[in-house]
Amino acid sequence: MTFLLGDPNLHHKPSLGVWVTPEKARRSINVTRNTLNLRIALIAAISVVVLALVPVASAAPPSGGGGHGGGGKGSCIQKTPGVLIDNNWQWGAPGSWGLPGQQLTYAVDVINYDVGCGSSTFTVSVSAPNGFSVSSPANTIALKSSSSGYLWPNVSSPSVVTDGDYPLTVTVQRAGTTSVSATNYYKVYSSDTVAPTLYWASPGDGTTITGRSYNLSVSSSDDHAVKKIDLFVDNVYASTAVCNDISYSCQLTYNWPTSAGQHTATFRSYDWMGNVGETTVRFTAS
Repeated sequence: MTFLLGDPNLHHKPSLGVWVTPEKARRSINVTRNTLNLRIALIAAISVVVLALVPVASAAPPSGGGGHGGGGKGSCIQKTPGVLIDNNWQWGAPGSWGLPGQQLTYAVDVINYDVGCGSSTFTVSVSAPNGFSVSSPANTIALKSSSSGYLWPNVSSPSVVTDGDYPLTVTVQRAGTTSVSATNYYKVYSSDTVAPTLYWASPGDGTTITGRSYNLSVSSSDDHAVKKIDLFVDNVYASTAVCNDISYSCQLTYNWPTSAGQHTATFRSYDWMGNVGETTVRFTAS
């Protein structure tokens, strides 16, 4: 179809630089509008996606975070240490019996209650009454968090001293922190006429044992302190247990190579004043 200038069906389209029919013009306008609407919808969709991502990004934790103190490491909670003195002259009764001039050993249990910390060094000191002397192989101990360890100070009483209970104070301190203390006793005595008691002898009297060897054992206690326990098998000396100053109860255990037949085991317990307690069991080895 040919259109002449001035033809009412022909319109000039400046943006295209051509003359077009009304139908073509309408088509062009619709295409332009559709393109514009598509662009607006696309921009809106992108904006929604960006806005949705922003809160998620800001809620994410920073890299390497977690824990106290930064760097992802666990926190260190430093606590006051603890101290116990294990010496007991009877069940639940603190202290140890000693003669004038005798040296006793005390078991000092130092406890590190820290949580999540490195090793710490604690200083241990022992305070004793005038005339008593204190010595120790070591007065410091290094402990990891949530652990404990022992120090073994020795305490000697004067050679001339009145009978009685003398307090000993053990103090534990970490540099720059508060200290903690515990009290025990050096119980001086100068006379004793009661023999030690023996109990829990094994094997029991009249029993039969089997095997290539058997642990002959016994426990002993005294109203003051047991010095040692001797064992005799068939009246022949077999073993000795030297008792410590820590516990009121002393134990002897001897691994005896069995021999078939009837046998006796005699246990003798001695205190520091020379009193002797004795028990004998008769048994059969098969």
